[in-house]
Amino acid sequence: MKRFRISPILAGCVGLLALLSSTLVQAAEIALKGYDPVAYFTDHRATPGNEQYQYEWDGSLYRFASARHLEMFKADPEHYLPQYKNWCAASVAKGVKVYGDPEHWLVVDDRLYLFGGPAGPDLMKADPAAMKSKADTNWPAVSQLPDPSRQ
Repeated sequence: MKRFRISPILAGCVGLLALLSSTLVQAAEIALKGYDPVAYFTDHRATPGNEQYQYEWDGSLYRFASARHLEMFKADPEHYLPQYKNWCAASVAKGVKVYGDPEHWLVVDDRLYLFGGPAGPDLMKADPAAMKSKADTNWPAVSQLPDPSRQ
C-alpha cells in the first residue's frame, strides 16, 4: 500500500478553508436567542425554534418551530419582527439600551415587543400608547448607542 504525504502548505490551506467556512456560518447572529418570532402571534407563547427551520433576514438568523411558521415569516417578515430590533421596549422608552429577553414579551396592536425582565410587559399594559410614543421618540438616538453586551 502506497502512503501519501500532505505538504505543509496544502495542510495549511485546508485548515484555513475550514476556519473561513466556520466563520461564515457564524456571521449571522441568532436572533431572539433562537425563539420563533411567529409563535408569539400564532401560539401566544415564547417557543424555541428549530435549527431545521431557519432563515437569515437583515443579518440575523431566525429559527422557527415549524415549516409553516418559516413560510409565514418569509411572506411578511416586518410583521413578525420585534420592535426596536430586539431591544427592551421599556428601556428604549427611558432612553437606554437593554437587550430584550424573548421570555418577556407582549403583542400590542399586532406588533411584538420584548422586555429585559418580567416587569416590562406589565409596565406596557398600564399605558401602551405612552410607552410606545416615548420609545418611538427615543429610538433614533437609542439605536445609535453601543451594544452594552459588547463593551
